[in-house]
Amino acid sequence: MRSPVPLFRLRSGARAVLCVLVGTATAAAQDLAPSTPNSGAAPPSTNTLPFRPAEGTALPVSPVPAAPVTSTGPAADPLQALDALRAPPPAPAPSSAPASTPLNDFWRNGLRFESADKAFSVAVGGRVQFDAVNYLTTSAMRRNVPGNNPLEDGVSFRRFRFDVGGTIYKNIEFYAQVDFVNGFVTSVADNRQSNVPAPTDLWVQYKDLPWIGNVRVGNQKPLYSFEHLTSSRFLTFLERSLGFDAFAEGFNNGFEPGVSVFDTFAEKRGTWGVGVYKNTRSGFAYNVGRNETEVSGRVTYLPVYEDEGKLLVHVGLGASARDLDQDQARFRARLDARNSPSAFSPLVADTGLFFGNHQQILVPELVAVMGSWSFQSEYYASWVGHAQAVGANNQRLTDQGTVFMQSAYGEVACFLTGEHREYSRETGTFTRVTPRTPVTWTRAGFTGCGAWQVAARYTYLDLNDKVVRGGQVHDMTLGLNWFLNPNMKIQSNYFLAARNAVGTAGDGLIHGFAVRTAIDF
Repeated sequence: MRSPVPLFRLRSGARAVLCVLVGTATAAAQDLAPSTPNSGAAPPSTNTLPFRPAEGTALPVSPVPAAPVTSTGPAADPLQALDALRAPPPAPAPSSAPASTPLNDFWRNGLRFESADKAFSVAVGGRVQFDAVNYLTTSAMRRNVPGNNPLEDGVSFRRFRFDVGGTIYKNIEFYAQVDFVNGFVTSVADNRQSNVPAPTDLWVQYKDLPWIGNVRVGNQKPLYSFEHLTSSRFLTFLERSLGFDAFAEGFNNGFEPGVSVFDTFAEKRGTWGVGVYKNTRSGFAYNVGRNETEVSGRVTYLPVYEDEGKLLVHVGLGASARDLDQDQARFRARLDARNSPSAFSPLVADTGLFFGNHQQILVPELVAVMGSWSFQSEYYASWVGHAQAVGANNQRLTDQGTVFMQSAYGEVACFLTGEHREYSRETGTFTRVTPRTPVTWTRAGFTGCGAWQVAARYTYLDLNDKVVRGGQVHDMTLGLNWFLNPNMKIQSNYFLAARNAVGTAGDGLIHGFAVRTAIDF
């Protein structure tokens, strides 16, 4: 490699050009520098120009160290001025604002984190429900009641969910919940079954908006039915009524992707809401198909509300209109206690698959609380238009017009220990039971007795009309609930179902007894 050539060996023409450039830069620096009166001539700079490498020679790694300009007088080195222009800008001064928002942690029926101004919060929760079920019926009923599992005793986890939710920037809420014991049949031919996690609530909500209140986007419960919108954590019985199972659950676990708008009115004596959803028979929050849209809405009012809800009367009306998914419908109901994951449980009534193009549902509600006593009742009315039975090779048979099906239930409950049902005026539903004296214990003994509740419910379901023959069921359920504390309860149910299905082999009585151990936070 050739060595760099010193400046004095450069040709005279190149030296002349370089001198002119240096002189011009020096003059420019003198013109830009502020004048200093009575100043003498500055001594010449001792800096020398860097070597210029010969043709094809690499630059030295550090020919001249860069230095800031220390003098702006006429003798200032022009290369120092150029170095100053190339220097990076100074780092910005540190901000006085905090780098993060502190969250205070606490327990309020679950683990919570919240900022002092409540603009940010996070809640971590979950629920576990473990059931043990015993059935008593005839051998003919056991052989002829449909379902993926036989009508036999069983144990299963009814629900196993984890969730996280919270608030960001005060007006945006989020909630994500996954159920780990959802089941489905992977192959009908050999009745192959599988469990897989599936989303339930999975949404973002914009709250306290002007004029309209709240907007929720994502997978959620359509807005109708008191027992539907009441959380499974706060149900009086192990299962909702047969009418919910037939008309509201809809093979999608009761959740659909969509957008809803809702709010309260009359100083929270009433609620209203309406939503648009994608009708789906999948439990995985998706559907593909033209139209297949659902519009649902609900309005509730409290004509009586006294003593912070210890005395109240609730009236409500919910409705839904939907295009059927792939122009197909099927309504079915399972027993009041389930011996296996819900997709596999025996069916007490079932229409089978039939064709139609749209469905309307109407659900009036009546609820009352009178101290320790509570009453709850709903009626489900369902119409399916252009119903057609399924023939050979999945062909549509003669159009039967509109078929009508219905269900109703009424339940009464009483706390033996003096508590009352808690009611949420934000949602128009029942919420968590808080015992007056939670159960605690040490090696020395027990303290408190928890809350004890007895309950009874009657349900009627009719899935018969024209060519659709799903059967009729009369069902009575008795319940005893022990709430050890706000987060844990032990429930026991006895039910007696009288089944009148197509044919005689599957008709008769089914007794059942079940115990659930439930914890949620």
